[in-house]
Amino acid sequence: MKSEFWYSVNEGQRRAVLINALLGTLLGSMNMASIIIALPIILKGVGINPTSALGFMLMMWLMFSYPLVTAVSVPIIGRLSDMFGRGRVFTIGDALFTGISLLMGFVPGYGFIAGIQLVAYRFIQGVAGSMMFSNSAALITDVYPPERRGVAQGIVGIAFSAGSVTGLVVGGLLAIINWRLVFLFNVPIGLISTIWAIRSVYKLPTGLSKVKIDFAGAVVLAISLVFILMGILLSMMPYGSSSLGWGNPMVWLSLIIGIALLGFLVALERRLDEPMLKIDLFSIRQFTYGVLSSFFLFMAQGANIFVLSLLLQAIYLPLVYHIPYSETPLWAGIFLIPSSIANAIFAPLGGKLLNRFGARVVSTVGAVLLGIGFELLSLLPINFNYVNFAVILFIMGMGTGLFQSPNIVSILSAVPYKDRAAASGLRAAMQNIGSLMSFAVFLTLIITGSAAALPISLYKALLSAGVPITEAQRLVSIPPVYALFAAFLGYDPIKALIQQAGITLSPVVMSNIDNLSFFPSAIAPAMQLGFHYAYHTAAIFALLAAILSYLRGKETFHGKPIEQTQASMIKERAIDNSDKVTGDPVNYDRNMVSDGIDLKNDPILRKTYAGYLLMNTELSDTVLKSISIKELIYTIAITSKSPNWFVDFIKNMNECNIDLKAIESLLNNLKAPDWVGELINGWIKVNSSNINKNNI
Repeated sequence: MKSEFWYSVNEGQRRAVLINALLGTLLGSMNMASIIIALPIILKGVGINPTSALGFMLMMWLMFSYPLVTAVSVPIIGRLSDMFGRGRVFTIGDALFTGISLLMGFVPGYGFIAGIQLVAYRFIQGVAGSMMFSNSAALITDVYPPERRGVAQGIVGIAFSAGSVTGLVVGGLLAIINWRLVFLFNVPIGLISTIWAIRSVYKLPTGLSKVKIDFAGAVVLAISLVFILMGILLSMMPYGSSSLGWGNPMVWLSLIIGIALLGFLVALERRLDEPMLKIDLFSIRQFTYGVLSSFFLFMAQGANIFVLSLLLQAIYLPLVYHIPYSETPLWAGIFLIPSSIANAIFAPLGGKLLNRFGARVVSTVGAVLLGIGFELLSLLPINFNYVNFAVILFIMGMGTGLFQSPNIVSILSAVPYKDRAAASGLRAAMQNIGSLMSFAVFLTLIITGSAAALPISLYKALLSAGVPITEAQRLVSIPPVYALFAAFLGYDPIKALIQQAGITLSPVVMSNIDNLSFFPSAIAPAMQLGFHYAYHTAAIFALLAAILSYLRGKETFHGKPIEQTQASMIKERAIDNSDKVTGDPVNYDRNMVSDGIDLKNDPILRKTYAGYLLMNTELSDTVLKSISIKELIYTIAITSKSPNWFVDFIKNMNECNIDLKAIESLLNNLKAPDWVGELINGWIKVNSSNINKNNI
């Protein structure tokens, strides 16, 4: 099937594409994790107080601008990649990502000016990231046959998990030395990745030709997603006296405008012959249910690290292990490692299980395991045993690993080759939107769930510590989200509240409340209910992901059931290669029979011809190694129409060693078809380790 590019790709090219996807994923995941862990030091490095109003705003933008822009741009980038070439767009994105990392590391200025530059660069980096992420999965699907795609995607999943863990640790350590290194350490990795991309994927087929770019659709899509994601982002920020922004009219106005524009976009795209957003892909059941299940899984999982980091940094680590707040971001990353380890182990395993059970089973089991993990979290006390916590994290990482690579393979294998980057872009966009919505939903649940009890609990603790009533009332009137984010950023939340309230307390009172156990002990009972709301909701989202994953039905690889893949591969390979011999792929077998060569009823000839057809496929080595020297000579004799006595002689002779020159002489003098010569050359390469230099 000439529309399937992987038929013409050799193992070296496949490895090159896989390494490129691995490096790009590693770079992106390390970048996201390292920036989150180093945010306080980055902001302080440019002269901004992270607990101030300006610092809080810039912190939110630095955290969420990258996923926001990625969610907006990946569908557009995906479609452009289908037009101009996935390899080219991936390479340009790799280079742009590296260049922006360099600029962020050397950003000039101080204060607000430097902060705005960092946010602007982060937006551009989101575009560069979307150029890589929307193409890496599609490129792997292009170059790997269906039965190997799951393992390849799983290996890329290992890179994502490794990057997340490495980013947390490296970001925390480098920030202590110099905040600029948090960005600059991306540059060497990016340079290696870019150079490798230029050499390996840039020259891959360039895509479609003579296409029209749907600028109107691209603009409407970008504006609609910006409005929706802006509404979500604003909902997470305090408004007035409220801890969250759901009372802000701009939140609802942004969401309504964004959703209305999406409805208009669907109607617009359906009228175009070459739309930017391939709405018609949602008519493919396997694609639709795979994307929707991914959306809900990321709704459950997207903010998980953030939620668990809040729990660890604001309560658990200071309360149980007496770790200073300044060190909790780094230790929280270390405590969350079991999830990444499990993900790294089970991502490739999920790819292998895909070939045996299908994405419907493997991804569904993964989503169920993730849901079970969230429910198990809700059973833990606030001062839990870490071993139990680590086991639950491992189960959750196992579930995510099993879900991801089979689901990606199922989604992309269900769509035509020409639409894979667009499909990958839609998938990535839905994942990013799900992750951003996850932040809004779970922060809302945590704050809302604890809203009634938290002020009372904190107020009583403050009075017990000797804080005057007036000052205590001012402290509890501040939205608790400030204290939680202060703890998340590695600041003492009590000092952050005091600074925000603008009050002064006596040294005796300060000594009572300025200790590691006061704040977590005061808020723990109230906050536990909010965390439980978040866990139960996440479990529901994971269950929805499991149901949708199961509803995708029996997997097909672009119209072919998975169990027919090997058989169809042989048949399609025959059609693609037979024109080398006769120029007539449809009638080749019939022509051989009419020429006195009975391919259908001659088992030896059928075997050797199958070996030729399967050259450069996954079955090539197995089939070629099974062909004997006698069978090669017999094929030469039959296809060159040798006399019957010679054919009979070959049939009755025993196996023997024949000099290479003798084989060449037979080919030249008997004038066998070109495909026989190609077969023998391939046979020699496969069996080179088992033959002498002069003999075969």
